[in-house]
Amino acid sequence: MSDTRPGDLELVSNFKAGSESAAQELFDRYCEQLMRLAKRRIGQRMVSRVDPEDVLQSAFRTFFNRLRNDEFSFQKEDDLFKLLVRLTVHKTLRQIAFHRAGKRNPELEAGQGSDAQDMLQQISADEPPPEAAVALVDEFERFLGQLPPLDRQVLSLKLQGYSTVEIAGQIGSYDRKVRRILERIQTLAQGQTGDFR
Repeated sequence: MSDTRPGDLELVSNFKAGSESAAQELFDRYCEQLMRLAKRRIGQRMVSRVDPEDVLQSAFRTFFNRLRNDEFSFQKEDDLFKLLVRLTVHKTLRQIAFHRAGKRNPELEAGQGSDAQDMLQQISADEPPPEAAVALVDEFERFLGQLPPLDRQVLSLKLQGYSTVEIAGQIGSYDRKVRRILERIQTLAQGQTGDFR
């Protein structure tokens, strides 16, 4: 039996023509996948502060508002889902950065900020145009892809709000090694400063 559901591009066209049911169908089609993505990005440490449903609602609200204003164009069927993924990641990182900024502990890691944190603060500043937001998320993902698995894990835990002592406990290492890894990440990121700004 063939799938008779309308494709993404047809739904986009219907939404632009005023169909609210097309908007609902797009939401229903990708809601679960994007919710799982937001939950993974938020992590256990931040889940009590950042609600993945709020992130998702914000991502779709932005998407539909900008779609209505003809700010997006799609060439292929999967372009829409890729854009929704980027918007969800962007909104999630902004929420994490906002909540982390509000609960900073000066005793933890004084002077130990990393360039990755600077990137998150940059994301949480005034909302950039969609192209800039997507480009920034792409650059951040590319940067993470350059890191060895252990460094990526350490940075991920750090961005979730764990202290170096807590990270050391989770990876079965010691505080000083975690600090060295974060310094190495910071050095690497500083070497790419031009790419992120």
